[in-house]
Amino acid sequence: MTERTHRSADIRTALAVLLLAVLFDRLFWEQEIGLNLSLFALTAMGVSLALRRAASVAARWALGGLLMSAAMLVVHGSVVAAVGTLACLAVSAVLLLEPRQRNLPVALVGAFLNGVFAPLGVAGLVNDGLKQVPATRSGWRWTRLAFIPVLVGAVYFLIYRAANPRFEAMTAGFLDGLFDLLGDFLAELFTAHVFFLGLGSLISAALLHRFAPHLFAGPEWPLNGSLVRERRKRPHWLPPLSMGALDRERRMGVLLLVLVNALLLVVNLIDISWVWIGFTVEEGFSLKQFVHEGTWLLILSILLSIAILLYLFRGNLNFHPEARPLRLLATTWIAQNFILGISVFLRNFHYIHFHGLAYKRIGVIVFLALVLVGLVTLHLKVRERRTLIHLLRVNGWAAFVALVGLTTVNWDGVIVRFNLAHWNQGEIDVDNYLAMSDKVLPLLYDDLPKVEAQMAKHRENRVRWVEHLDAEQFRAALDRKRDRFMKRYNAQDWRSWTLADQWTYEELISQGSVDGIGVNP
Repeated sequence: MTERTHRSADIRTALAVLLLAVLFDRLFWEQEIGLNLSLFALTAMGVSLALRRAASVAARWALGGLLMSAAMLVVHGSVVAAVGTLACLAVSAVLLLEPRQRNLPVALVGAFLNGVFAPLGVAGLVNDGLKQVPATRSGWRWTRLAFIPVLVGAVYFLIYRAANPRFEAMTAGFLDGLFDLLGDFLAELFTAHVFFLGLGSLISAALLHRFAPHLFAGPEWPLNGSLVRERRKRPHWLPPLSMGALDRERRMGVLLLVLVNALLLVVNLIDISWVWIGFTVEEGFSLKQFVHEGTWLLILSILLSIAILLYLFRGNLNFHPEARPLRLLATTWIAQNFILGISVFLRNFHYIHFHGLAYKRIGVIVFLALVLVGLVTLHLKVRERRTLIHLLRVNGWAAFVALVGLTTVNWDGVIVRFNLAHWNQGEIDVDNYLAMSDKVLPLLYDDLPKVEAQMAKHRENRVRWVEHLDAEQFRAALDRKRDRFMKRYNAQDWRSWTLADQWTYEELISQGSVDGIGVNP
């Protein structure tokens, strides 16, 4: 690329950053998240794609995920859709900037570092740009030369003023006027809106230009997914190196895997006979401890197992001539951990069956599914001698698919409908209804008798663990939640619009639940 072509590309990028920053300000200033985020994300990536005129296969998949998440944000207006849109935007930006990059975890790190380096990078680009403009070249040079002398002079001025009363009295009137003028100037210049526009400029620059070093951004990361045996060459007159250290590690690994396989076999047999078959909640049994503490400890054990196997099969032990028993033991341990993962899922399932749905319980299911995918890919790594980079890439894309998939569901509506129809009325967390998004308001107003029945059942429990047990108090709290929604809905414009908000508003009106409060005349 010639210098002229490079300068022309820089000018196009600078103009694109300025236009995108203005769009950021127009879309987000004093607005809620909604249609604006979808429009900004798609516009930013459209501009980035136009600047580069090409996209790798990985970038196309990321852009597809961004399109899906952005559409679901407009439809559902959910937090998970907003998070999914932001995550897809971050990785799409890096994958367009780094065509050779395919690893999503590395791309996320690259996006973070690009944002960190953006302020210094933008300052450097502005400095270089001003030096190239003939009209400002001389003035900008003298401004930079005078900055340090003026700063040092100001420090000495303040020292002498504090040390000499007459000097202070002589300069008091001048300083008061100067400080008032400077204060008025700064108050007009550095407003909240100006800082917001500056933030938009940095975000736009980080999305369209790479500021992070190549080391972190991606192209130098190894792309080979298969392990390569590392051979240490010695002079031909010296005897070959002993395999003693590697063989000791192999024997240690065999002993370790035999021990942990035996322990896990006992745990799995207990879980299969207890959790898989005919599980019941006995009197005095703490289902909360059984699920909350037991689930996370078992997930921790699975993650620890993955870390141990990654360490054992990190290098030349994969190529040891007697590594077959170790590989068989590792495969057995992976299979047993997979069974343990199913047991953890069944624990969560029993908890949902007894206490209903909640965000964390859905999160456990999704996280556990990703852990089980990780176990399958770990087995492939051990069998086919794959690298850690390959493992990160495959599991990163699995997490990407899961996140985009989560954005397609209105989880608030699913949770409320499931819990309102739950058989165990006295064990449903009624307080959680009020903690959910505004989308559930029409559902709750429609089924208030069911909520009241659940509160009545809970009052019969020996241990009462919910706050709202009175129907009138719950209705008053629900009305306050509705009033806040109506106020927010009527204050926002098209930039914060979502289909979910419009549906909620229209349903509340049609139900007669609003009674004229907060409704536009």
